[in-house]
Amino acid sequence: MSPASNRIKPKLKKASKRLLGYGRTGALKAGATLERLRDRRFCLGITGLSQSGKSTFITSLINQLINHRQASLPGFSPVLGETLLWVKRHPLEDRGLDEFPYDDAYRGLTGDSPRWPDSTVDVSGCLLELRLKQAPSMFSALASDEYSLYLELRDYPGEWLLDLPLRDMTFARWCSQCSAQYGQSPRQELLGDLHHKLQQIDPLAVADETRLADLNSQFKEFLSRCKHHGRSLSLIQPGRFLLPGDEVDAQVLGFIPLLNCAQYSEAELESAEDNSYFKVCQQRYQRYVSQLVDPFYREFFSRIDRQVVLVDIVSALNAGPDYIDDMRQALTKITDSFAYGRNNRLLQLFQPKIDKVVFTATKIDQVLSEDHEAVRQLLSVIVRQAYSNAQHQGVMPNCEATAAVRASREVDQQGERGIVGADLDGKPMGYIHPTIPSRIPEGDEWQPFLDWTIPSLNPPRGLSYQNSDSIPHIRLDSVLNLLLGDKCV
Repeated sequence: MSPASNRIKPKLKKASKRLLGYGRTGALKAGATLERLRDRRFCLGITGLSQSGKSTFITSLINQLINHRQASLPGFSPVLGETLLWVKRHPLEDRGLDEFPYDDAYRGLTGDSPRWPDSTVDVSGCLLELRLKQAPSMFSALASDEYSLYLELRDYPGEWLLDLPLRDMTFARWCSQCSAQYGQSPRQELLGDLHHKLQQIDPLAVADETRLADLNSQFKEFLSRCKHHGRSLSLIQPGRFLLPGDEVDAQVLGFIPLLNCAQYSEAELESAEDNSYFKVCQQRYQRYVSQLVDPFYREFFSRIDRQVVLVDIVSALNAGPDYIDDMRQALTKITDSFAYGRNNRLLQLFQPKIDKVVFTATKIDQVLSEDHEAVRQLLSVIVRQAYSNAQHQGVMPNCEATAAVRASREVDQQGERGIVGADLDGKPMGYIHPTIPSRIPEGDEWQPFLDWTIPSLNPPRGLSYQNSDSIPHIRLDSVLNLLLGDKCV
């Protein structure tokens, strides 16, 4: 064989494999389209506000379904009715979507030194096949007595979802929103002297790129403090400043809010010089929306049929009224971004709409079981505005409360009930907490929650990865039934 042939043959082989891969992907996508037409496939989006435990929730959800025979799922009708036969994971057909790292996350939760899964920093997904018994029908005596339901899980940062309202917001309007927010607690305190620096910028002045880059860096640090300073805020925009994702042009993230835009008319701002702070930041803001936010909606979010929104109610209650109000605003903006409504099966292929949303309070193992219902009721109060928006579009959302991984147990000592678990170093610890209210506290009612320090719990020890132990949870079966129950009939 000639040297030229030796060089060409591997290239042809590689190209052939690539074509076969594309062909297989095309066939899989065609099969997925057919399953959607038959209502045998749907996409579940899972998101949440900051520190709500998305990765842990998804890991436990997959684990419960795969191990449904030994898991505790009395509230999940396919298990209770013994119609769920088995569950299997499959590779994703979407070549641009990373596989959710279930094995790594589950392995980390097992053994004598368990750890929580890593936080969500980019989009990922997982495809599950649920094999179910076919309900008998007098019209289909010859039909198979089994069928498959395909569940696609899509995981993405909640910060990205909070960017969706920017699609309908001009740069000047976003600056005005920031100006109103930054003059109020706790953002004003978190901004520190950056607040004054941003107020000193004249939108019509010639932009100093060195100064702009410095303020942009300080602005990103401020957003990080909003999320990580101990009591996390929920409404953080732009979300990609914290979690940009892969291959993002740094210049697209190079704008800042100009807090003095309100001093000028719209005509004055639009007639500013191209090298002004306003025009430079406006152009980058518009690129941010067109290159990051719009593609996320078009290629990822718009394919979702049902949605879970995870909310850490207990931590927000502990943080105080400003944080509860911020959470309420964030949840309202999130639900405003959903395209609610029921489409017929053919239209769902081209214009998918979310037909069900479940708001889920997480980490309820931090409080006593007698307070779990109060947590759920409090969540319903906080999302009421978002709830009414969804109802207006013909969809009835649901509220639930769960612990995807139960990391505590309850004890009774001398007539007082408390929580016992392990801290992040694995050492035993216990505490007693204030009674959880079923409505938002007022006035002096806040004080017990502001004085309460919630300890960080470590995952429970002793789960076996090799034996595929089911993860202990609280009420995750109820969430599964809300999301899947009607599809499994």
